[in-house]
Amino acid sequence: MRLHSTIVQALVICLFLAASIQAGTGEGKTEKAEIRIENWLLLGPIPTQTPAFSNEEETFDGDKFFLGYDFLQVAELEPEKDSKVPIGGADILWLKIAADTSGADLPADLDSPYIAYLAAYIEIGRWDEIGIEAKGTHPYELFIDGASVLKCVKRHGEKDGKSKLQAGKHLLVVKTVYVPADTAAAWRLDVRLTPEHGTPILSSSPKRPISIEFILETPVVSNSVISPDGSLIAYKVTDHKAPEWKREARVEIKRTTDGGLERTMKGSGFSDIQWAPTGKRLSYNDGEGAMILLDIETGGAEKIIEGAKDLESYTWSPHGDYIIYSLSDKPEKDKAGVKRLLGIYDRTQSGRNRSFLYMASVPGGATRRLTAGKYSSYLQAIHPNGKKLLISRFYEDLSTRPYGFTELITMDLADQSTELMFRGAWIRSAEWSPDGGRILILAGPSTFGDRGKKVPEGTIPNDYDTQAYIFDPATGDVEAITREFDPAITEAWWPRADENIYLLAEEGTYKRLFRFDPNKKTFKWIDLGLDYIRDVDIARNALSAAVRAMGAQEPLRLYSADMKRGKAKTLYDPAAAEFTDVELGNLEKWDFESSSGRRLEGLVYYPPGFDKDKKYPCIVYYYGGTSPIGRYFGGRYPKNLWAANGYIVYTLNPSGATGYGQAFSAFHVNDWGGIVSGEIIEGVTRFLEAHPFVDPSRVGCIGASFGGFMTQLLVTKTDIFSAAVSHAGISDITSYWGEGYWGAMYNAVAAANSFPWNRPDIYIERSPLFAADKVTTPLLLLHGANDTNVPPGESEQMYTALKLLGKKVEYIKYEGQNHFILDFKKRIAWSNAILAWFDSWLKEEPEWWHDMYPPIEEPEPASIEARKLDLGDYGKVMMGEVTRDEILDNLPGWDREYFEYTPDPAVIGELQDHIRDVEITVVLGTWCSDSSREIPRLWKILEDTGYPVVDVKMFAVGSSRFTLEMGISTELLGWSNRIKRFYEVERVATIIILRDGEEIGRIIETPDSSVEEDLLEILKGE
Repeated sequence: MRLHSTIVQALVICLFLAASIQAGTGEGKTEKAEIRIENWLLLGPIPTQTPAFSNEEETFDGDKFFLGYDFLQVAELEPEKDSKVPIGGADILWLKIAADTSGADLPADLDSPYIAYLAAYIEIGRWDEIGIEAKGTHPYELFIDGASVLKCVKRHGEKDGKSKLQAGKHLLVVKTVYVPADTAAAWRLDVRLTPEHGTPILSSSPKRPISIEFILETPVVSNSVISPDGSLIAYKVTDHKAPEWKREARVEIKRTTDGGLERTMKGSGFSDIQWAPTGKRLSYNDGEGAMILLDIETGGAEKIIEGAKDLESYTWSPHGDYIIYSLSDKPEKDKAGVKRLLGIYDRTQSGRNRSFLYMASVPGGATRRLTAGKYSSYLQAIHPNGKKLLISRFYEDLSTRPYGFTELITMDLADQSTELMFRGAWIRSAEWSPDGGRILILAGPSTFGDRGKKVPEGTIPNDYDTQAYIFDPATGDVEAITREFDPAITEAWWPRADENIYLLAEEGTYKRLFRFDPNKKTFKWIDLGLDYIRDVDIARNALSAAVRAMGAQEPLRLYSADMKRGKAKTLYDPAAAEFTDVELGNLEKWDFESSSGRRLEGLVYYPPGFDKDKKYPCIVYYYGGTSPIGRYFGGRYPKNLWAANGYIVYTLNPSGATGYGQAFSAFHVNDWGGIVSGEIIEGVTRFLEAHPFVDPSRVGCIGASFGGFMTQLLVTKTDIFSAAVSHAGISDITSYWGEGYWGAMYNAVAAANSFPWNRPDIYIERSPLFAADKVTTPLLLLHGANDTNVPPGESEQMYTALKLLGKKVEYIKYEGQNHFILDFKKRIAWSNAILAWFDSWLKEEPEWWHDMYPPIEEPEPASIEARKLDLGDYGKVMMGEVTRDEILDNLPGWDREYFEYTPDPAVIGELQDHIRDVEITVVLGTWCSDSSREIPRLWKILEDTGYPVVDVKMFAVGSSRFTLEMGISTELLGWSNRIKRFYEVERVATIIILRDGEEIGRIIETPDSSVEEDLLEILKGE
């Protein structure tokens, strides 16, 4: 295959783009398409007035004044035909107007100043840098997505510029002003666009695909709580607005009967919002060490606690006559900077902090301290009679798994005497029954011995698969109520409004609410019509609840729920206004039965405007940790966003995920990717077979945390992925186990009773770092610089290994970020990096990535002496910078084609006139049949033309399947990969022709006609 090129970097990509988006001229040059905006939405002209006394200023310029005055906030405009904008007590309509070859014509002959806004939507299918040219008879300023791009304060002015735009829909707005002058003039404006790639779609419709800005700008509703009688719901709303992404918070209180707004409170210090047990009184932590109690009916407020800067949490007593609160006790900073560790938990920054309990009377605020000691104390629940507490204490115990245990203790408030009820592992929470006779405990399957386990004989359960138990303090009896219930419990309530227990549980991709009848021992799904419930708050005295929920295609909303009737109604929809204009693709369920016989659940997200007759790139996403991928919207890994950028997105829940029963989740234990990697590879293979519209050569994979580990492991096992992303991924299980703050604790479940010294098959053989030489997929590593869960060293050591091996790898670190990227500006950069990486490798569109991260110019790899290797199935091969004689001395018969091939004499004659001033570089594989055919032919051709073969620079490289296990040194394998990357070689043999140091063409693998004919065409520039 022959290619011409004048550009070494991104050769194939540039030619592909040139052929698809540019029209060639007769001189071989390219001409970019110019697009005029022919249809506009017009707001105005809007009459305005010159400021009084402006005539007293000799330099007052009406054009500059009105153009610079923020009459409307352009970033807040949402143009749509016939929509109204209130201005000066009147509603002004957006009207649709057409432009002619001279542009848009606005009403002129005006006798006072006017302002007008012209708007159009630009939709592009890929990242692009678009040229913009504007001409106006009067001053104008052009904005894209609220940012100023061009500004012209002169009349009859022309301006041009460029704007870099991501795939999606963008709003172009032009503000133009008309100020009467001595000479009347028409009021016209013309805007033209010149894209570098593709053809934008211009429209007047605000309908658009989802964007990262939509996800981040949608107000976040949190801390939703329902009043004791179920009549009011209070919740916190947090706004983050571009471009600064400053945080603004407020608390709203709404009636559950009609959804009416009862009250709004603005400020930043609202946390831990709760209703007092009696009356309509709302309490909250003001963030400055005080707990405020607000009477909704009277408007009065009082401070129950103040001066408690380390206030962590508080809980109301059943009768509202006191609160129990927690303060953090932090040790003084060690100025010496020398620390002796007291245990493995002491490695953490907060390892020596202690939390202790206090009591404050209401009203009055008189306080007393309830706990002290060596370990932190946490309130689990207050007895219904208000006379005793249920407290937990956690402490390190390295004698047995999981190396940390919890005590459940009762405290009599009269004399503060305590009694140990239970000691165990994996305890999540506990609360009293309504009559105070029993305790509802959430804990792991192993917490109470075999009572909660439901796994095959000899199997260790996954103790992250939370179960619910009823514990009788009087007898010590334990009832494992969810042992036969497959969904994994995340929260539980035992309200006094009835005798039932309510459970929030993961059920595959759903997260649902269930009711358990303790008498009948039955479960019932409470169908609220909600796919993925984030959290629930149940009223103290009524079967009503505040529910936050979402769906795979629906943003988070707040609902009021009737628990008895199983009905929910929307109380607050923070995305309502914006979401009406968002276009999403379809979602479908796609499961498959693995070769092991297990059915694995998956979801498929389609791009908007999906066409089954096209070929699409695909992104595959899988779970991190052990929690399943649910039907949730947006989030840190927004499948909807990836689909909106033209990808088919396939998510799957392999074995080991919770929510499918204990036997299923137990596959996570002591597996560390063995089963899961095979199931992902099998699932992707089956998925591609079942979906012919997905291009199997353009499939990427991404995961985070344990999922990031899976990404790294997968690319050591398969080459079905063309690009991969690992966020906070684990490369070496041993270093994660020892260095991650929670590594040893996580492995107490994920690698139960397995350690580096007794299970090298897990800690070494499953660690991607030890198989880095097998990676052939371009890999992007992402990590928070302050990650304490998975230390950044996990990405750094994999990056080091892959760089030494000459692999395609990039590493981006986000300063100040922990396990999650939470800073909004960094989160946008992080999200864009993921999409730009996939665009580069799966769409052959590297421009966005290169704009964010310009290519690093690497020097040509240093020469390395040619070496002969015996590689078993590949036979004897040469690697290194080689000469013809070295190949023939070590691989006799390799040049058979030299003797059997006869070049075309006529072509040879012409070649002699063109070949003298060029340089030739060859990248070949001595193990490759194409190389052993075409390179000896090249030698014969060059000899016939009189070109000295000894002047040809030749590099003998390895196959992508060559690994260190084959006996190839790291130095040689890394050199081979760097040579291929430096010369941008995907297939061998590649013959590169240069003139004056610039590449003028190359022959790849197999010539179009013959080596001599293709070579002549390149030399003649044809």
